[in-house]
Amino acid sequence: MKNIRVLDTIRSVTGRRRFDRFPAIQPPVMVFRRDGDGPSAFVVVDAGQAKAVMQSPRYRQFDFLGQILTIAKPDRTRWIRRFCDIGLMMVDGPQHERRRLSMQRALDRCAAGVRAISADDMTAVVEEGLAAEPCTAAMVAARLVTLLFSRAITAMTGKPVELPVRDMLAIDFFNPFPTLSSLAGCDESIDRCCRSLDFESLDEGDQAAVLSLLVMGVSPMHALLTTLVNVYATARREGLTADEAAKRTVGFDAYAIVPVNLTMRACVGADTLGGEAVEPGDVVYLFLGSASGCPFSRLTSLPFGAGSHYCSGAALTQLMLKTVRSVLGRMRADCSRISPTPEVEGKASAFLVFATES
Repeated sequence: MKNIRVLDTIRSVTGRRRFDRFPAIQPPVMVFRRDGDGPSAFVVVDAGQAKAVMQSPRYRQFDFLGQILTIAKPDRTRWIRRFCDIGLMMVDGPQHERRRLSMQRALDRCAAGVRAISADDMTAVVEEGLAAEPCTAAMVAARLVTLLFSRAITAMTGKPVELPVRDMLAIDFFNPFPTLSSLAGCDESIDRCCRSLDFESLDEGDQAAVLSLLVMGVSPMHALLTTLVNVYATARREGLTADEAAKRTVGFDAYAIVPVNLTMRACVGADTLGGEAVEPGDVVYLFLGSASGCPFSRLTSLPFGAGSHYCSGAALTQLMLKTVRSVLGRMRADCSRISPTPEVEGKASAFLVFATES
């Protein structure tokens, strides 16, 4: 019963969010006390309090997959288990720092690959999207995501990579209570992506970077770029030039959009949230923006988290956004025909999601 109430509360935020804000929710901290021997749950919808938790030594990363993986078939979740085993997300302390340094070297090579993408290649991808029927912002963004991540991973591995776009966008198991079927489906998509490159030949740091980009990078970047294309195409329909329309997108960065809705922590040292006692073992669901009903800003959003688990891909994200804006500002094709894409409603997901089917 407690889990259902937690899920409904999270859905009340994620299922009604707009691309630049969460709905107004009160109070800023909600408590769901334990059923029997289970832990209590806290839902925090205030960015300031969420940041304090993420920076506090009283909390560690919550392994939200641990329980379900004990009953999932290993052969149907092998890539997700690999992600947990070698990635940054489920570890803390010295091990986390060692993996972070190794991954950063891989992400630096990814950034070099993004910088090497020519304006002609980026423009061609947008024009291919314009030639498609229907032509939507989400579909144009999907083509851009494919180019950006394929070239980034190509630069990291040293071998040409062409990632399958449908599988990339299908990888999304970050919700409070993932199901066996959703994990299996995501695992199959990760498998097809990894088979598009010589994954096993990579060292562990590069493997961790590839899996992290697929699992935690693609969906947020698709949301960011869909927003940019929505804003840009609307401006073109209003009669603005390509350069003027691209300038309108400048204010829509990760801090104004917050493509990752929430993260989770487990209490390891007694604390207080919203005047309520938090005990070791309790789980805290932290929204990365304040649910005030107002547009996000740098004062009310934490798109890359905070503390030791601050997103390693933050700089790469900003580079990708800058690269796309630069190309949009030089577009000569008629981008006013791009149809806007709405947010998907009603989902309790960790990511902002836009419809990809017409």
